[in-house]
Amino acid sequence: MSGQGSGRLLRSAAVVGAMTLLSRLTGLLQTFFLSHFLGAGAAADAYAVAFRLPNLLRRFTAEGTMTAAFLPTLAQAEREGGEAALRTAAAKFLGTLLALLLLGVALGIAFMGPLSALLTYGRPEVQGDLTARLARIMFPYLALVSLTAGLAGVLNLRGRFALASAVSIFWNLAFIGFGLAALAWGRGRGWTTPEHAATVCAFAVLAGGLAQLLVLVPAVRAEGFGLAFGLHLGDPYVRAALKRMGPGLLAAGIYPINALVSTVLASKLPDGAQIVLYNSGMMGEMVLGLFAMSFATAGLPTLARLAEDRDWEGMGAALHRSLAASSLLVIPACAGLAVLARPACALLFRTGAYTAAGSDWTAATLQFQCAGLLFVAAQRIGTQALYALKDYRGPAAIAVATLLLNIGLSLALMGPLGTGGLALSNGLASLAGMALLALRLRPRLPGFRAGAALKPWLQAALAAGLMAAAAWQGAAWLGLGAPLGQGALALSRSGLALRLLPLIAGCAVLYFAAARVLGHAEARALLARLRR
Repeated sequence: MSGQGSGRLLRSAAVVGAMTLLSRLTGLLQTFFLSHFLGAGAAADAYAVAFRLPNLLRRFTAEGTMTAAFLPTLAQAEREGGEAALRTAAAKFLGTLLALLLLGVALGIAFMGPLSALLTYGRPEVQGDLTARLARIMFPYLALVSLTAGLAGVLNLRGRFALASAVSIFWNLAFIGFGLAALAWGRGRGWTTPEHAATVCAFAVLAGGLAQLLVLVPAVRAEGFGLAFGLHLGDPYVRAALKRMGPGLLAAGIYPINALVSTVLASKLPDGAQIVLYNSGMMGEMVLGLFAMSFATAGLPTLARLAEDRDWEGMGAALHRSLAASSLLVIPACAGLAVLARPACALLFRTGAYTAAGSDWTAATLQFQCAGLLFVAAQRIGTQALYALKDYRGPAAIAVATLLLNIGLSLALMGPLGTGGLALSNGLASLAGMALLALRLRPRLPGFRAGAALKPWLQAALAAGLMAAAAWQGAAWLGLGAPLGQGALALSRSGLALRLLPLIAGCAVLYFAAARVLGHAEARALLARLRR
């Protein structure tokens, strides 16, 4: 891959990462809102399970399989028929997608009762009824977010990554705004229970989904793209995209399917387990969204074009660069989160109905989750490379294997470790999936060398180990509590922030200095870019 092409990838990933950072920051505000009004009880569990249903499926129809099949198909249409074929293919595919989604949403709402009963098996019937009611309200979000992802994919193909990556910001802000307004309006009407708050949050999900869709429509129309509603199954490019989506459904959703397995199994655990898994998962997704999906999102159009040009060396170099750059950030983020989980979770979640015990429970679960995030990130990026090569069956087979492994590990570990065992199982299953993915890539991509990714990983791990030791000692000096301890931190939120945030900043400086000394190429390139 040329230096110019590599620079474009890094710049695109930087834009996606910056917008994702803003998205995650507003997402923390949204999580704070949920924690304050829902707490960590039965109503919060019902909301978490109900929201996970459309959120799981959108991984398949939105940023998962759909975009991975959609963008290579559009690149093919542009190469074979020019700009007109590209726009026609995009309009027909988006129209077909919307029609299928509306049908799926209708079926999902109709069968939500039995599905919710399965996900809340073992819980009181009243909790299952609340889950079903909330899920019926939120399920149309699947159509909104999936269409949003399709429009974002069109903008990504045009190199417009900023707005496409910023849609979650609008979702979070619309959610909070609607939620605050509705709760204020309902307070005078007796809406004081967690169940009322959960219902308001369910409608807030729809408000956010509509807001992020409407933000993209003007930009997509300005690029000359539209939507032709209907089932255009006879169109060759629509058929090609749907055919590519089929075997890739499981592959793109390995992590969320594993999360759904955790949801079912967590119904056997005490009240609060679902929202604890939801919040710890949100923290993990913050790391993945910032430092893995930014490279996966920005890299897919590049990988697809390099694959179309059969530039295997360039494609291999782009993949190596994405893996190295993402690990530069994922590894220290996981190490820092694991060590500072207690004060971080206390800062974010200890509010209103979310008690100190719930915050400590979330922190303990997050520590187990951090063990596997690097493998989840590498698997997501590697899967995008196989999609660019139009290999969809391999990732699907790997997904089945890792799913079965995750179920077995979850059943073995949830007894002794509770929610921590469920979180750890996802990471261990992703480790196996990453290894199988590397074996699949090796013969299909001559420019890929698995060993080339291990050196920067080792350099990042050594630097992160030094940083983690400093964070551990710093937390003790600042009175932030022992990382493996329990009990409420005797600090206010402002006191936590004034001690925790400078510690994080200092650890980040130490990490990048150590990574540079150890010769991590991406660390040196990043620091050189910042000095310009």
